[in-house]
Amino acid sequence: MKHLIMGTAGHVDHGKTSLIKALTNIDCDTHKEEKERGITINLGFSHLDLPSGISIGIIDVPGHKDFINTMVGGASGIDFVLFTIAADSGIMPQTIEHLNIIKTLNVKKIVFALTKIDLVDDELADLAKLEILELIENTQYNNSPIIGVSSVTKEGLSLLINTIEKLIPEIEEKNDNGIFRLYPDRIFSVAGIGSIVTGSVLSGKISVGNELLLLPDEKKLKVKSIQRHGKNIDTAYAGDRAAINVSGIKPDDFERGMLISDKKIEPNKMVDAVISSFENSSKLKLWSTMLFHSGTFESQVKIHLLNKDSLKPGDEAIVQIHLEKPATLLNTDKFILRNTSGDKTIGGGIIIDNNPLHHRKRTDKLIKNLTLLTESIKNENNSAELIKIELKKEGNPLSIKELSEKINKTTEEIITISEKSKAIIFYDGNTKIIVTSEIEAKFSDIILSEITEFHKQNYLFDTGVTASYLYGKLNTSKNKILKEYIIYLLSKLTKAQEVKVVNKTYTLSNYKATINDKTQQEINWLENIFIEYDLMKPVMSDIEEKAKEKNISKSKINTYLRYLVSKNKLVAYQYDYIHKSVINKIIEQTITELNKKPEGINLSEFRQVTGCSKKIIPALINIMKDNKIIASRPDGTHTIIYLP
Repeated sequence: MKHLIMGTAGHVDHGKTSLIKALTNIDCDTHKEEKERGITINLGFSHLDLPSGISIGIIDVPGHKDFINTMVGGASGIDFVLFTIAADSGIMPQTIEHLNIIKTLNVKKIVFALTKIDLVDDELADLAKLEILELIENTQYNNSPIIGVSSVTKEGLSLLINTIEKLIPEIEEKNDNGIFRLYPDRIFSVAGIGSIVTGSVLSGKISVGNELLLLPDEKKLKVKSIQRHGKNIDTAYAGDRAAINVSGIKPDDFERGMLISDKKIEPNKMVDAVISSFENSSKLKLWSTMLFHSGTFESQVKIHLLNKDSLKPGDEAIVQIHLEKPATLLNTDKFILRNTSGDKTIGGGIIIDNNPLHHRKRTDKLIKNLTLLTESIKNENNSAELIKIELKKEGNPLSIKELSEKINKTTEEIITISEKSKAIIFYDGNTKIIVTSEIEAKFSDIILSEITEFHKQNYLFDTGVTASYLYGKLNTSKNKILKEYIIYLLSKLTKAQEVKVVNKTYTLSNYKATINDKTQQEINWLENIFIEYDLMKPVMSDIEEKAKEKNISKSKINTYLRYLVSKNKLVAYQYDYIHKSVINKIIEQTITELNKKPEGINLSEFRQVTGCSKKIIPALINIMKDNKIIASRPDGTHTIIYLP
């Protein structure tokens, strides 16, 4: 079942609310002031049950110029428009303004209702239709149906309903796989039930029992029940008008412009966007102050033109918008701009980067990048470029989920695009990860460079770097996606035979440790030094001094020590090194003595049996403990017990 919302539009007193009442038998003018003034001030809500069984939500928006702000808030959630133009009045100022707003918000389908048809003759009705055709000529709405109707005589209502019915299959539904977002238009309390939030679901879906956040305050809410068109439902989807009973909020906690979401969205006070000004607007300078409207969010902003020095009426520009209040906006969100007096709509646009750097200088490189980003977002067939731009901006691999939230596309769309693009690589592991070929090449080069450098520093060893070593070099501690990606990439490099696995480490595929005669002689010399120390504790400062006389550097000594340990010639304990032959001799002597004295021997006896120097005993005892040859008694006395 499709989940769609129809919005009304049109000049004040052109019969929007009367027509909705005639179609649905629901009066959207529910407020006392609306009844007294005869105009719609607040958003009105109803629904229309179509003959096919589909029920669509309806938002009746105000037409009066004083309430355009409310109209913008309502229009942000609609899928198509029922545009009313009175046959006895024709095109009026708010008619044009509403049409411009609808066009800017990218509402793709309109049904024109020529209202009050009962008040004019056929000739005037034809003239009114001709006027509408001239209005929409050369626009995306030029083939829109125009239906003459009367809310009084009911003329044309059946045809209007059938026209709406036929339009439904042509309307694309919103994304219900993304982040759940809803701009509340009302929050009120009901005795015995609690707080009720109403609004249009912009994206995602929500079910009973789910947890939500009121942003930007991050107040936690829980869904107790949901209604759609007056009926209880378990889940509300993108495109639904929903009334949600939530716990954790009171009407006093709510301010117009707040957003309800199932995920934290970082608030921002700066966005990059593309704006277009209306034909009847004034010329914009390099910097302009305006009112910004997106959903129900409103803020005064400063507009900085980036790719132009001024903006003529009817023209388009890339801009950076500095908001007075923090907003929770996503890429591809639409918005409207009005003058600071709030009595004229200047234009509108689309967010292309909801978290940009501050563009203090308008460089050619910046404009080129933003132009490419703009083209990718505006051209729905160029989504691959949009993905590449976002990944390039991050410089790291992203999970499909992260990318979906950043560019406001479904995970399925991203996967499909990546599978068609050679420049985008998709990994379907525990976490679905996506990178560009450029990012993959960058990290491949880093890994191969790190392994190469490791080989240079550790030329005596057949082994290479561990995965943990690479995690540290690439600083993955705060980036779990990057860590998982490195695992994938190491596997790919191994299959491509660029690296190989040796003892759970990664080496270059063609790497082999080589030791020349001079190095082997130096290693042999060092090993003999430790053999000569026998039962005395080796003194590293003395060894380094002797090595210096032979022109063997301290760094080489450290490398040789690690090599001898790897070959089981030396045993290391903390900062001490003891030759393995000494260890073997001590173990043999200790076991022989313990076989004579199964009750154990103390440290003094141990020293007498082995003849070790006092300084080397702690290291020897701990080495034998580590190898489970001996262990201390539970009472803590210095006895040594043989562990068979």
